[in-house]
Amino acid sequence: MKKEKLRMMAMAASALLLTTGFAACGDNDDDAPFQETDEQKSYYDRELDTADITYEVKLAQDELSLYDVEVEYRSDDKKDNTFMMTDNVWTKTYHLTKASLPGDFVLRTRPKLKENLQLEKDASFRVGCITKITVKVKNKYGRLICDCDGLGLQQTEFVTMTTEQIENPLSSWASDLIGALFSQDKKTVEVYEDKIIYNDMTQRYW
Repeated sequence: MKKEKLRMMAMAASALLLTTGFAACGDNDDDAPFQETDEQKSYYDRELDTADITYEVKLAQDELSLYDVEVEYRSDDKKDNTFMMTDNVWTKTYHLTKASLPGDFVLRTRPKLKENLQLEKDASFRVGCITKITVKVKNKYGRLICDCDGLGLQQTEFVTMTTEQIENPLSSWASDLIGALFSQDKKTVEVYEDKIIYNDMTQRYW
């Protein structure tokens, strides 16, 4: 009987220890709720904190020997500026914050054939203007939430033209097309907290 009594007491003690252990585990779970890290939060934050808007103009190798190229662009203070290209590549970047929204940007090139050009009769030339506005938007965690270098159609290649096409643009459908691209290749961008509008096409950050 004495041994049986000791065995029952040992079983009761074991049951008590198991119950206490389970209760302790439950208490630890309640005391340490799941906490999202900033890295995890950054995936779901789709609101603009900063934005970099970059203008870029690229000219073909013979462009400046044949054309005077005027560039029109709008600065971050919404002022329109113009200048004449002297190099084949020009870039300019503006940095926006929430306080400077909405942003309004315009880029356009206007090539004009130089006067009194003396061109070889059977020569050919590599010409063209490529314009681009790039928009990179980051949230408050520094994560990139929008990376856009243009929506819709845009000129992405230079063309080769002969002396005849350059001197008589209406005689060639190709040079006429390029001339149209030159005069109408205007890029516009509006920047907001939740979207950009690029040439009247909207892209949201989510």
